[in-house]
Amino acid sequence: MSSAALAQSEPEQTPQVMILGSFHFTGGGSDYVNAAVDDYLSPERQAEIADVLDRLEAYAPTRILVELEPEGEMAFNQAYAEYRAGERALTVNERQQIGMALAARLGHDRLYAVDYSNGMDFDAMLGAAQAAGQTDLVARFEAFLAPIQAQMTSPEEAALPVLDRLIETNSAEQVGYHDLYLLLAQMGPADNPAGAEQMELWWGRNLHIFANIARIAGPGDRLLVVYGGGHKYLLDQFVDSAPNLERVDPLAYLQ
Repeated sequence: MSSAALAQSEPEQTPQVMILGSFHFTGGGSDYVNAAVDDYLSPERQAEIADVLDRLEAYAPTRILVELEPEGEMAFNQAYAEYRAGERALTVNERQQIGMALAARLGHDRLYAVDYSNGMDFDAMLGAAQAAGQTDLVARFEAFLAPIQAQMTSPEEAALPVLDRLIETNSAEQVGYHDLYLLLAQMGPADNPAGAEQMELWWGRNLHIFANIARIAGPGDRLLVVYGGGHKYLLDQFVDSAPNLERVDPLAYLQ
């Protein structure tokens, strides 16, 4: 057989997907617990980010995807073009500090927006649990949440080098914080299952994000998905379970 015929007979190369869980560099946002942050534009922090970029560059991603709704993609890529042209500085946001900066290093023409929003009502879940007399469940939720909140908002956490913090965010321990959502899912009685209904939205949101990621993946692609760490558990699970995708652990490059 000719080499061209052999190439045609080979199966398509499975796309690789790396979900890089990140804390939000700006600190604010709609998360139930927002992380403490520092000035990531300072020379010291910029050097730390450059170290992270060096490590991620070794993965050689072919496309970089970020936590941004698709309707914002055009404006985001316009800002990226201006950054590459030296007409704009990067803002304090992981989409730019990691996503744009790495894309520019690699000569990418664009980045991809893959977020999907549908909201989540924590007050409805906790209120339904209280009304149903699920005091033990609420207490367990609060006990589970307290050390997470203390860690994420502490000055010591904010002082960590960016690399160390990303390693922590992608660790099995921190990804395991997602178990909190299964406590929430149990909140409310049968005639007002607010927890299960709100968790449908959370699982559904992440399934939409996964579908957006999968649509972009082509044969031989190596996708880097820069996303809030709270999404990593489900996105990793979906990529692992998809028969046409291969998950790459970011810790293999960060550590």
